Amino acid sequence: MSGTRTGGRCSSQGAVYSDGSPLPGNRARCRGPTMVKNMTVQPLHTRPGPDGGDSRPKTGGQRWAPPGGGRPSKLKWILLGAAVVALVGTGAYVAFKPKSSADGKPAAATENGEKDSSSILTVTTVKAEASDVPRQLLVTGSLASWDELPIGTQTSGLAIVEVLVDEGDKVKAGQLLARFDDKVLRADLLSREASLREAQALATEAEANIRRAEELARTGAISTRDLDARRSAALTTKARVGVAEAARAQAVARLAQTEVRSPTDGTIAKRNARLGAVMSAGGTELFRIIRDDRVELLAEVPEIDLRQLIVGQKAELSAVDINGQPFVGTVRIISPIVDTKTRIGTVKIDVPQDPYLRPGMFLTARVRTGTQSAPVLPEEAVIYRDAKSWAVVVDAAKDDKGHHTVTAREVETGPRDGNRLAILSGLKPGEDVVLTGAGYLKTGDKVIITQAPTDKVNPLPAN
Repeated sequence: MSGTRTGGRCSSQGAVYSDGSPLPGNRARCRGPTMVKNMTVQPLHTRPGPDGGDSRPKTGGQRWAPPGGGRPSKLKWILLGAAVVALVGTGAYVAFKPKSSADGKPAAATENGEKDSSSILTVTTVKAEASDVPRQLLVTGSLASWDELPIGTQTSGLAIVEVLVDEGDKVKAGQLLARFDDKVLRADLLSREASLREAQALATEAEANIRRAEELARTGAISTRDLDARRSAALTTKARVGVAEAARAQAVARLAQTEVRSPTDGTIAKRNARLGAVMSAGGTELFRIIRDDRVELLAEVPEIDLRQLIVGQKAELSAVDINGQPFVGTVRIISPIVDTKTRIGTVKIDVPQDPYLRPGMFLTARVRTGTQSAPVLPEEAVIYRDAKSWAVVVDAAKDDKGHHTVTAREVETGPRDGNRLAILSGLKPGEDVVLTGAGYLKTGDKVIITQAPTDKVNPLPAN
């Protein structure tokens, strides 16, 4: 504003800036004798409101703007964040603070430092009973053919014109498997037969000439020399008949070799014969047959365990039949030698004939080597930790509250008979072992023993 004060004191009515100067548009008051009244009022600089209109207040008075442009300082935000963190920490401490009992001690402990009854696990137990269990030796290996026969050809330079079987087919002894092109050999056989007939005809004529010569020799019509010559010619023609017969038999044999037949009953394990292939004698085999469909398990056994095996022992295989029953084999041969590098011997175990048991399958077998007496536990009573077997044994003594103390023992498991597991060491017959809940216990824990439910649970009625 503009004006001249001639005396007295002037003041602005309404809001002022931080430096004390009056806001534009306010009316100034002056106390004194005179005041120049020529002044210009400047309008306020406004920002558009949310609706695009004027943001100035519609009523009397002006909007106050805080010092520093209306923005709170960083210190206020820092103080506010510190207060929030303090409140969150206090709430967490109150929420997770252990509750105390009436006497000021933690609720999970008593005067003697023992656990409260509400935190003691209730378990069921089973008594380890001595029993005779089968002693078994676990062996592993692969199935192999008892006798695998390679089938080749004895002919050379002939092409295969027919293949009658494929891999997996059952064959009988003498059954035709493949046939070679035999046109050349059949023609050769016809030539040999013609030569034979020619030789036989000459031999017949020579025999007739001998008879006539002998009659003439008795009358003196021919000399003895001529008679001997005719006899020699007859022997020669007879020998030629033998040569022709041998040549014919050779041709028949070569013709028969064009047909490849099975030498025994069995199953085609491999087929290399292909139509049009020209094979050579002693070359690539045409077929490979599993003789009589017999398969055996070639088990690898460490030398220290070979002494436990004898021929005739029964072996239970890991494979099962269609009814879910494991196959049972018999030890047939125990290797007389041991590999000098691996110290492992081979044991051959006969297995039953079944389409499921095929050469190349990897199996395990439990060979029964006798029986032994040992404590027996249900399988669920043995727990496994850190690749070791454990049993949680319950102390027979009770404390004044009727609680039992448990001890976790490392045990050595032995043969398995159904759901029962023999314990070779770490447990004595008659001791009580935790059956349910053993996985949650450790040495020194207190437990409450309850009886396992024996009542039969009836199924729900059908809707």
